[in-house]
Amino acid sequence: MQFLNLDNYRFILISLSTIIILFNTCDYATCLDASTKIKEFGYPLETHEVWTEDRAHLGLERIPHNGSTVIGKPVLLMHGLFSDSYIFTANNSSLSFVLSDAGFDVWLYNTRGVGLSRTLSIYKRPGSLPNMNRISWNFSFHEMGVYDLTAVIDFILKKTEHSKLNVVGYSLGATIAFVCLSDKPEYNAKVNKLVLIAPATNFKTSPVTTFVKQFPKIVSIMLDVFDFIPYTMDPDSTYSQLRNMCAKESVLKSCKKLIDFLEGVDLPIDNNTVLDMASVFPQPVSSKLMKHYFQIVLKGKLSHYDYGTSGNLLLYNKIIPPDYDLSKVTAPTFIIHSNNDYLTTPTDVKWLIHLLPNIKEVHYIDQVQWGHLSFILSPNRREIINLYIANKLLDESL
Repeated sequence: MQFLNLDNYRFILISLSTIIILFNTCDYATCLDASTKIKEFGYPLETHEVWTEDRAHLGLERIPHNGSTVIGKPVLLMHGLFSDSYIFTANNSSLSFVLSDAGFDVWLYNTRGVGLSRTLSIYKRPGSLPNMNRISWNFSFHEMGVYDLTAVIDFILKKTEHSKLNVVGYSLGATIAFVCLSDKPEYNAKVNKLVLIAPATNFKTSPVTTFVKQFPKIVSIMLDVFDFIPYTMDPDSTYSQLRNMCAKESVLKSCKKLIDFLEGVDLPIDNNTVLDMASVFPQPVSSKLMKHYFQIVLKGKLSHYDYGTSGNLLLYNKIIPPDYDLSKVTAPTFIIHSNNDYLTTPTDVKWLIHLLPNIKEVHYIDQVQWGHLSFILSPNRREIINLYIANKLLDESL
């Protein structure tokens, strides 16, 4: 498999190193983001701020209607690792616009430290210099589930005066939903339908597991150096400069190769998509979150963060951190996955399906060139998954 090629490991490390050393200035208000794309395609835009119980500052974009002024049922879209809400607005066939056209009130979630949640937290005013240390990076996807998602759900339901909303979680977004609905099971009653796209769970059969188990000390050292990765003083500047680099004909192929490496297959995307991805990816992610994921990789099960023997006894009253009880995720669930996803493999998804108690339907994509990033980047995603999601959310019989 391409993902396991040693040359690709060298390539990714060199590419990330290049990202880390870019520190030029950029006015964040002009950088590519979901708000820019929503307005570009002519949809109405609202932005909202949410404070969590542990005082994290989150930003939400909202497409309340498709121009008809009639506001439909709310649906929350939750992005994956190293990305933000932009992935649901990249072009006019993106999921947020397909759902808006279908009559939904679309809400776009940004995890702590990324996208609108980052700019709200580190910029005092448009054009001001960022201070990434203003964000507390002491969090994992656990806090995103028990604090962030609960606060966002309550905010949306209060704002829209609905009793339930639909939740669509891609990769990390699915993990966050698992945490919320298992540790805060009362929130299942607030979810009308739960759609999980390439859900990240235990990674038992992922090639990522092979790498982590071969080089656990290297991974640990890399994550202990910084509070968040990739480390830059100003992410917006980094993305601006990376896009300028990738725009050069001599570099563009390397930028495309980086995306193919992350995908595991040759992804059929055009140069404009490559440049756009270079403008928004990778978003900063807390090192603690990555450590939590790697703990899951090493243990082969979705469990709470391991703080060591003394920390676990203090927090959990157990030596070993407890697993997230997926039997408590009782919201009506739809799963979408593919045969060529190296990160959330069909075997791992089947393991998940046996644990979730209320599976309504599983949509399996059997295509050679469809991996983990295809769900958000494939030029065919509108026909293959976005319309499928819209139809399932519209179907009152399910």
